[in-house]
Amino acid sequence: MCHFGYKIRISGLVQGVGFRPKVYELALNLKFFGEVKNDGFGVEIVLSCTKEKCEKFIFLLKENLPPLARIDSIEISQVKLKKYTNFSIENSLSNAKSVPMLSDFALCNECKKEFFDKKNKRFLYPFITCTHCGPRFSIIKNLPYDRANTTMEKLPMCEFCKSEYEDPKNRRFHAQPISCPKCKIDIFLKNKKGEVLAHDEKAFKKCAKLLKQGKILAIKGMGGFHLMCDAFNENALKELRLRKNRPKKPFALMCENIDEAKKLCFIDENEEKLLKSILAPIVILKAKKAFSLIAPDVDKLGITLAYTPLHLLLFKHFKGVLVATSANLSGESIIKDEKNLLLKLGNVFDFYLDYNREIHNASDDSIVQVIDGKTMFLRTSRGLNPMYLDFKSEKKGTFLALGAELKNEFVIFYENKLLLSPYIGDLKSVDVYERFFSLLDFFKQSYDLKFDQILCDKHPNFSYAKEFQNTYKIQHHYAHFCAVYFEYEKEFIKDEKALGFIFDGTGYGDDKSIWGGEIFKANLKEYERIAHFKSFKLINSDIKNIQNLALSLIWAYDLEEKASHFLAKIPKIKLENLKKIYESSTLQTSSLGRIIDAFGSIVFDIEKISYEAQIGLMCEAFYDENLNFSYEILIKDGEIDFKELIIGALKDDKIKAITGMFNALANFIVEFSKNYDLKVLLSGGVFQNKTLLEILKAKNFNFFVPLKFPCNDSSIALGQMVHFLKKD
Repeated sequence: MCHFGYKIRISGLVQGVGFRPKVYELALNLKFFGEVKNDGFGVEIVLSCTKEKCEKFIFLLKENLPPLARIDSIEISQVKLKKYTNFSIENSLSNAKSVPMLSDFALCNECKKEFFDKKNKRFLYPFITCTHCGPRFSIIKNLPYDRANTTMEKLPMCEFCKSEYEDPKNRRFHAQPISCPKCKIDIFLKNKKGEVLAHDEKAFKKCAKLLKQGKILAIKGMGGFHLMCDAFNENALKELRLRKNRPKKPFALMCENIDEAKKLCFIDENEEKLLKSILAPIVILKAKKAFSLIAPDVDKLGITLAYTPLHLLLFKHFKGVLVATSANLSGESIIKDEKNLLLKLGNVFDFYLDYNREIHNASDDSIVQVIDGKTMFLRTSRGLNPMYLDFKSEKKGTFLALGAELKNEFVIFYENKLLLSPYIGDLKSVDVYERFFSLLDFFKQSYDLKFDQILCDKHPNFSYAKEFQNTYKIQHHYAHFCAVYFEYEKEFIKDEKALGFIFDGTGYGDDKSIWGGEIFKANLKEYERIAHFKSFKLINSDIKNIQNLALSLIWAYDLEEKASHFLAKIPKIKLENLKKIYESSTLQTSSLGRIIDAFGSIVFDIEKISYEAQIGLMCEAFYDENLNFSYEILIKDGEIDFKELIIGALKDDKIKAITGMFNALANFIVEFSKNYDLKVLLSGGVFQNKTLLEILKAKNFNFFVPLKFPCNDSSIALGQMVHFLKKD
């Protein structure tokens, strides 16, 4: 006999997060009959009840979602039902080609309590986890997300774990990475010969001892290895910088808890919430004092709290703060396996801590900062990406946006959703190039995708784009604009134009020169370049040699007399040769990023930088908010003249010059915007600079800046995709 009830289909992050047990618990509490199961769409719920009771159920479900769950859409239909006498969790349907894959997450509070509970079976077990936390993306090999399709397949469950795994009332119900000391994941400390020195907790005790002795360890985390050392052992820090050839770039730190972090940095309520969140990102914070070996010449530190039980067990035996920097060669991907660790970094670390659960997909730490109380993501990887967004489009097909060459992430559109890849890195590296295609193939095979259109940058020499045919090209800075417009699309009426300040280091322009200081009047369909920083010649394409950038601007503005002191430091023959190269150069750029680097070369007397954004970070340490001083930036016929910035750098002290530069940029943006009755968007790497954004906020200037999606090149693919989907 049949009667009527309701079928509820829910999409979003609803698999592998304890969603079905929550549905089961709610149905039991309400005494509803029916069933719940995973399918290729997400989760399907069948309820034998009235419409009113169905609506109550959905309301309560939304109010009591599991920590990692997210509902994107709900479809409700009345259907004929068989007679149900209870509520049950049924087996998953086989088609899983649309289901989102979740990222990896930090240890949840429930597991953390059990970890420190001497009476618990998983007391101090370094791989304790449940459906609310732990690894996902790093261990998954295929869909559906079942243990047999993860790197846990070779690790059988004991009866205790199996009983929790099969109990829908237990928060470890279908927690694929579940294990315990009885069916443990083996962990071991090894020397560089691969010889095992210690197992399990003894390995952690030995690690702590070695770290205190100033040794450098490679420690396998959730998405790859970190290079770790005692953050306050001067010799260890110097040795790590020497071995890794990293003279100036700041090291990220890992603290055991928030109290240890507060000893080092000023931390407000929002920053503390981020540090303690399930995302557990690296948070950029204001340092309480200078840490010259950890973060040379800057007043900020990047800190994360111990986010896995493995790290917590390490801190049980090591009392202090650890450097935690990605284990990789400069410019390459984070290393996830023992073989490559020994091959590539055998001369960097002294010992390594490894375990026998394979990392299938590497992932980097995500990076954030807080701007005006809001979270700005600078790198979106662990805890965030892959990210899936519903996107209804009239265009039918499956499309791939390749993104930028630097800080690459790609974006796939399929079945009315956007898939944003995790952070991949700089594709100039062969290693990262291979990671790009490996990850792309992983998603293609997982979702059975064939691309109807490839979207790419206009740059003619990006090798990764040449691997594809049928490409549609989109200008770099317009892609920046489209990404931030998309983030704030609800603020605009249909096809409304916005004023976009897109300031960064490098992007191929429509006129075949290098752009980077652009002002657009645009929407998601079209753009007009209405102004730009005055273009200048480059001596060569070596952007790390910022002294050459300074020379280019001194010669461009005919400032040799005012720059006599600066020029006197350069050997005469070298200077003459560089002048000849400059005069014959055809390389042109309008990049504000390069202008700031040139400015910094003069102010700080630096010939070469060792990492991107070094000058911007150094400048922030010298800005004086109490100094009411600004240089003047002029504009004529759409060309922005910044001559006064270079003159100021040549004649004024650091504090005055840097304060004048920041204020000049902010004043220019505010004054230029007054000429247009348009909402203002800011994007590009320059706007990662917290000081510049805070100056604009202090002026009560209204603008939209990327928060959810990075304003650097990681969001180029997103901009490419949303333009393509919106254009006529």
